[in-house]
Amino acid sequence: MKVKNKVIVVTGGGSGIGRQLVLHLIQEGAVVAAVDVNVDALNETKNLVSSPSANLSLHQIDISNRESVSSLVAEVIGRHGCVDAIINNAGIIHPFQSANELDYSVIERMINVNFYGVINITKEFLPLLLKRPIAHIANVSSMGGLFAFPNQTYYGASKAAVKLLSEGLYVELKGTNVGVTVVFPGAIN
Repeated sequence: MKVKNKVIVVTGGGSGIGRQLVLHLIQEGAVVAAVDVNVDALNETKNLVSSPSANLSLHQIDISNRESVSSLVAEVIGRHGCVDAIINNAGIIHPFQSANELDYSVIERMINVNFYGVINITKEFLPLLLKRPIAHIANVSSMGGLFAFPNQTYYGASKAAVKLLSEGLYVELKGTNVGVTVVFPGAIN
């Protein structure tokens, strides 16, 4: 999918890979709705854009909260009129501790962001994507979703879930206008 003049939602747009995605997409002529729970990080991303314009909107949203994601859809449509692609990039890691040592609150927060965040964004935006001539869903997994790493058991499970969700969506949406990709940063291609 060519990105010039396409409206693309990028979660985790305030830092790391998400920030780099936002900057690259803007440089390529896309219109980007950058999403992050951290408004200061979003503003830092905005400050890195060579000429901030109508091509970038910032949205402080907790993607693990369904109601917040519903309001995000309205915000993005209100600002940009449509959505052509979503990049489910946001994710958090847990401390390098054994499965036995991690507290439930840490596990639940990580699963809610890494997996339910992808579900929430996908479920809310998919009806809009299906109405576009060409649309795309890109989900960011992890090497941890491919191979087990000691002391990252729950993180790996959340990223493996993203991989399997992506593969299921790919099969379900095959033959529609919506393409689906899952990527594994750090994997050797």
